[in-house]
Amino acid sequence: MKNSFILFTLLLLSFATLRAQTYTTGVVNLSSTSGLAMTAKIDVGTQVTLTLTGPAGRWFALGFDASSMTNDTDVVGVHSAGTLSAFDCMLIGFAAPVTDAQQNWTITSDAVSAGTRTIIATRALNTGDANDYVFPSTPNFISLIWARSGSTSFSYSNHGGSNRGSTSASFTFVPPPAPPAAPTGAASQTFCSGATVAQLNATGTAVQWYATPTGGSPLANTTLLINGSTYYATQTVNGLVSVNRLAVTVTINTAPNAPSSINGPLHFCANSLGQSYSIGSVPGATSYVWTTPTGSTGSSTNNNISLLFNPSFQNGVLSVTTQNNCGQSSPASITIAQHLPSNTTLNISTCNPYTFDGQTYAQSGTYSYLGTTIWGCDSVVVLNLTIHNTSTMTQTESACGSYSWNGQSYFNSGFYSDTLQTSSGCDSIINLDLTVHPIVSQSFDTTVLDLFVWNGIEYATSGTYTQFFSSIHGCDSSVTYNVTIEDSGLNHNIPTTLKLSPNPIGVGQAMQIIGLEATLTYEIINQEGKVVQFGQTNGQILLNKELERGAYFLKIAAQSLPLLIAL
Repeated sequence: MKNSFILFTLLLLSFATLRAQTYTTGVVNLSSTSGLAMTAKIDVGTQVTLTLTGPAGRWFALGFDASSMTNDTDVVGVHSAGTLSAFDCMLIGFAAPVTDAQQNWTITSDAVSAGTRTIIATRALNTGDANDYVFPSTPNFISLIWARSGSTSFSYSNHGGSNRGSTSASFTFVPPPAPPAAPTGAASQTFCSGATVAQLNATGTAVQWYATPTGGSPLANTTLLINGSTYYATQTVNGLVSVNRLAVTVTINTAPNAPSSINGPLHFCANSLGQSYSIGSVPGATSYVWTTPTGSTGSSTNNNISLLFNPSFQNGVLSVTTQNNCGQSSPASITIAQHLPSNTTLNISTCNPYTFDGQTYAQSGTYSYLGTTIWGCDSVVVLNLTIHNTSTMTQTESACGSYSWNGQSYFNSGFYSDTLQTSSGCDSIINLDLTVHPIVSQSFDTTVLDLFVWNGIEYATSGTYTQFFSSIHGCDSSVTYNVTIEDSGLNHNIPTTLKLSPNPIGVGQAMQIIGLEATLTYEIINQEGKVVQFGQTNGQILLNKELERGAYFLKIAAQSLPLLIAL
């Protein structure tokens, strides 16, 4: 049973091979009349292909397997200048062809060139139509009849004896073409990550790629290529696929990594020699792209670069990327700075000695220092120094009662100091030598006989009386007396009006009793009623230096005169 199946399979393959064989008549010259030539070519394979030429300005026709206009002969006819709607016809004797009800020919080309019209049409070997000729799959020869219009016309009519004919055409076996060779191309191809089958390179027709050397299905163009894999290509020529396949081994590359760092000075002093920078070699990189900061010059495609800098350059970013045909890396960057020699002028105004370059200066003047900056660049510093000394001033002042100074009230004599600032910000010490004179305000109670006289003013009735006056220091003073006057019943010849001058008076000074004309005994009595000084006077009393300031009474000739002692 198994052997029968194999035999049957071989028979099918043989039959298929026979069916696939091609026979051709080649180009058969039907008529060589100038301007009216006609040819036919019949190719028999899996189908029939007819190539028919004739004059473009009139009708022409071709019949199969006939030598004359035999009834039921299968013919084709070119009967119009435009599209042929009834190319498949048949003969009904010596008359114009009639249209076949089944149009089994398919016209694939209808072209006119240089007065010749060429029709290419195809149909099955056996259409199943009784009106159609059946072409054998292994034909030997065929009888053909042909005719054309006797005039420039597309209407079927009698063609006459010179516009018709018949011929016998032999078929020749056409060996099947050998399959094409495999497409050509490099056996090793390199791509970048993300490449697809569509990017594989091979020279050929209708190239297709496979994952295996034989068999398998074609790979989609969008299939991603895999590093180290081998892909296989075929080409198709005239419908035949190459048996052998081109093998291509793929290497997939990627863009190189970024440099790890840039080596070189970040800070430097300006000079004409420039600075050098470098990076380590990066695997897979074919070149290096340096981006230099504005104000510098230098270029390189290697992993090192030398730069020159303009004097005006201060700082900027130097970066570098690696690249190959698959792309460019991200950059590595550094910020570099150029430092110029330093020339600095210091204008210093101070109140105290100033220390500069390790030396202390107490006098104003111009001083210079030559050294280096932290970057090692020359540094010249010129110091213009102005020293403002501390000022001291003493004010001597006197006041009555209190004195306001710099927002502070002082009630006692003394020596006071305050520290202010001058316009230059330095200390200014001001001393105040202050004398505060008291403002005297005293009150007394007194009882006298007949008459009370105070400061030249007579008071004959009891009451409270106040007088205001200035002390010897020009300060306001006041004395208030609560006076009780009693009647003595006597009529004395003592002056009724006595006055003291000056009053108030200072200790140790002489006081005059105005209005006293005799020598009388006197007493000076304090507010406690104690006699603190006594004696006789004829109009002048020298006050004891031990007396304290305050209010007193001078008792004389039965009169008590108020006395104010002010220091």
